[in-house]
Amino acid sequence: MVQDFAAEIIQKGNLSEAELLRLRRMVGQDFVIDPIEAELLFQINDTVETPKPWNSYFITVITSYLIDQGQPKGYVTQEQATWLRSRIDHDGVVETVTELGLLLNLITQASNVTDELERFTLQQVGQAVIAGKGYLGQNRKLEPGVIGAVEVELLRKVLYGVSSEGGISISRSEAEFLFELNEATSGANHHQDWQRLFVQGLANHLMMVAAWEEPDIQEAIRRENWLEDSEAGIGKFSDVGIKDVVREFKAFFGKRDEPSEFTHMNQEKVAQAEKITLDEASWLIEKLNRDGRLDDNERALLDFLAEECPNIHASLINYMQAA
Repeated sequence: MVQDFAAEIIQKGNLSEAELLRLRRMVGQDFVIDPIEAELLFQINDTVETPKPWNSYFITVITSYLIDQGQPKGYVTQEQATWLRSRIDHDGVVETVTELGLLLNLITQASNVTDELERFTLQQVGQAVIAGKGYLGQNRKLEPGVIGAVEVELLRKVLYGVSSEGGISISRSEAEFLFELNEATSGANHHQDWQRLFVQGLANHLMMVAAWEEPDIQEAIRRENWLEDSEAGIGKFSDVGIKDVVREFKAFFGKRDEPSEFTHMNQEKVAQAEKITLDEASWLIEKLNRDGRLDDNERALLDFLAEECPNIHASLINYMQAA
């Protein structure tokens, strides 16, 4: 039914608000669609003149298709990420507000996306900033090489999305991206929030410890299967005490005596994370020296670390004193 109606819309070349309402009723409130219907929705998005409410509806349905209808729920798998990129990657550029909105929604709504998909999303914002390519360049005046408030907010959403590579902490590859973008746009008249994001992001990478680690896909599937198994689920414990349920749960998910995804960070772990080690200091010095000079953002980062970091390796202290 959905397939026939979608094919009719594609052939006609336009979708009215009344027809969108009819499509919404066909799909239903659970947004369950099959792979053929997902492809047809993308064809509508790519080729059909659509009303304004289409964007948010399309993003909602495809997000649900990717993160709610597979296993494990909440994860965008490598196969799904490859399919998505094949639908929205136009010579390395995402060209519409809807497609970028879909990427951002996945980053913020999914429990985990692939590192490649997150980096691809970051690259879209980077391309828009540096060269005026993609969604930002098409939908408003963009001064190439200048990072405005809109770009800063998009970068923040991707970097700190729950499903991004580092989650609430900034990963090494995300930190590398911040340096690359800063170097490519150094000297421009950026919005003041860019320096704040740059400094906070790099300091986060050097000093932050993740409070919770997302289990990988295989582990998530194992847990999901266990929870859905009628033999191992709640019904199994209907005639036993709560202590037995807890004991069974701990036995399945593993012993949690050490700080981990089920416990709060302890002070020793926090202190270790805040320490800037030789490896981190060497990495940072190499990045700062890459173009032979320190710009205002890099100096602001060093000032922040000198003031806020309680344990800095001697090599970085020497570098700070000489800078």
